[in-house]
Amino acid sequence: MSMQPTTTDDLQWTDLDKRAVDTARILAMDSVQKVGNGHPGTAMSLAPAAYLLFQKLMRHDPADPDWTGRDRFILSPGHTSLTLYIQLYLSGYGLELDDLKSFRTWGSRTPGHPEHGHTIGVETTTGPLGQGIANAVGMAMAARYERGLFDPQAPVGESVFDHTIWAIVSDGDLEEGISAEASSLAGHQKLGNLIALYDDIHISIEGDTETAFSEDVLKRYEAYGWHV
Repeated sequence: MSMQPTTTDDLQWTDLDKRAVDTARILAMDSVQKVGNGHPGTAMSLAPAAYLLFQKLMRHDPADPDWTGRDRFILSPGHTSLTLYIQLYLSGYGLELDDLKSFRTWGSRTPGHPEHGHTIGVETTTGPLGQGIANAVGMAMAARYERGLFDPQAPVGESVFDHTIWAIVSDGDLEEGISAEASSLAGHQKLGNLIALYDDIHISIEGDTETAFSEDVLKRYEAYGWHV
């Protein structure tokens, strides 16, 4: 079981951590190279952030993936599914090296986009941009509601419902209307149990995102009521 850090020492980056991240990047390259299609770049660039979450920040138990008290991880840009699959492999969720070798092939446990109920450790199906962050908002609201309904007297941090929803979101995610509506609701509801990591790479399928998107995302989220 991986527990949330209690001191800054728990977050120290070691040579082993660096080697693990390098391994994650190589696995991303090799998996895409073998099948001949996919998105290796984002999985490579997000490897340090995803590794930090799974190994040092999130509270979860690969031996009991449905544990109620676990933190939830949502990969909103589902096309970079290798970002998640590789961490599930490194964390012991049951994926094997052969599963990464069969990435994006028929019948594999590692389809092109994460599918809930198909791969252990995938909390929700993502693909359409913006959907994942909206799902994350819903999960955060549900956790708070369940706490109030079933465990209202527990001290803060000691309830099984006091888990955190971690989401990686891309610039493409935050261009979508669904993400704007959900994020506005999250700010209004003051969902302190939701944390989003913003991957602002300025690249889309059409080229530089500045061809269609130039707003100040951080100021927009401050206006929603988020801590930025």
